[in-house]
Amino acid sequence: MNLISEKFYLFITSSFAPKQKAELFEYICKHYQRRITFYVSQIIPRDHDYYQDVCQEVMLKIYNHLDAFNPLHSFKAWVFKIVRHQCLDLIKSKEEKGRKLHQGDPDLIGGGAGANPEQRFLRQELREQIGLVIGALPPLEREICYLRFYENLKYREIGAIIGSDVDAVKAKIHSLKVDLRRQLK
Repeated sequence: MNLISEKFYLFITSSFAPKQKAELFEYICKHYQRRITFYVSQIIPRDHDYYQDVCQEVMLKIYNHLDAFNPLHSFKAWVFKIVRHQCLDLIKSKEEKGRKLHQGDPDLIGGGAGANPEQRFLRQELREQIGLVIGALPPLEREICYLRFYENLKYREIGAIIGSDVDAVKAKIHSLKVDLRRQLK
């Protein structure tokens, strides 16, 4: 389903009866749940007591606010904004200051099961290096990396999610790229 038809589908089905809303939510779970849980893990470690609660709260909030989605905007950005706010709300409410940094999910950094063993080994080694570098970043920079490099969101969408202007996002991504290149040499 292309972006335009997805937006149309989401908009039309969100304004119908509970059965259609349930079908729409099923679609969202199928296409976004893994991305949502990975994004949550970039803010709250998977082994944290509240990780599962946040994931469930995010899905519930998405379901309850489907009628608020505006199809003129990016659905992905709308979802990730909900995820981010839910995570930040938890952090504020529980005053979680000393969170453990995460390295990221290697399954989402490319793969290549069809590659020869040497290529797979080199890719795995690169994934681990990237994971270490990204895992050592401050939480906001780790989020920006995820949204740009894994989710391929536009600068404007990232800015809307994190509450920053486009120029600041561009500058931050540029500096992150420079730092990543330097550290991976």
